[in-house]
Amino acid sequence: MKSALASIGKNLILIAILLFSALNYVSPSYSWKEIVSLQILAGLTYVFLSCYEYLNANYKASLPVQRYPYFTSSFFMFRFLKVGVFLSFAILLLLSKSQVKYLAPICFMISGTELLITVLKFRKGLCFVNIYANYILIMQQRAMKVFATELMIVEFRHGIFYFIKKNHKSLQINLEHIHEKELFLNSIHAWILRNHVMLSEESRSKIEELIAH
Repeated sequence: MKSALASIGKNLILIAILLFSALNYVSPSYSWKEIVSLQILAGLTYVFLSCYEYLNANYKASLPVQRYPYFTSSFFMFRFLKVGVFLSFAILLLLSKSQVKYLAPICFMISGTELLITVLKFRKGLCFVNIYANYILIMQQRAMKVFATELMIVEFRHGIFYFIKKNHKSLQINLEHIHEKELFLNSIHAWILRNHVMLSEESRSKIEELIAH
């Protein structure tokens, strides 16, 4: 709940400062120095709320349960693309000779905050997989739970686990992006057997072969 309020708060601040800067561009009332001062103040609040949101997630992730850091290629691609886009906009706006340069500090603020949060998430392992008694929690951009009773079958091909549900929807975990692969493989195999989840013979053989090595 607190994390959600922090997320809403930082987005409202971002919208407010964007509207203020846009209105000042249309009808100039404040100087460059005044605009930048206000943006720095809003930026500090934005960073504070972003860090609060992160720390709240960090606290939840630090609970005494076994978790396996899980960072996919798409996670890094999305994050660094976002940082790069805002950084590029910031530089272009700053080089502009018109009043649109007032928006540059906002772009720098967003870019820097996203980079900081990405580094912190990676260092603290805030994207992860948790294996519980009867379900698996996959934490990426959002939390996803896979209950054993929901599953029709589990397939393992080319180093990827496919959890196929009875409604024919599926989730996947790529072993390549899991830290502590050997421990995870043993844990997920034990979870599948313990919960009597159907596993194809081919997949079972591949998993047991990897465990044996």
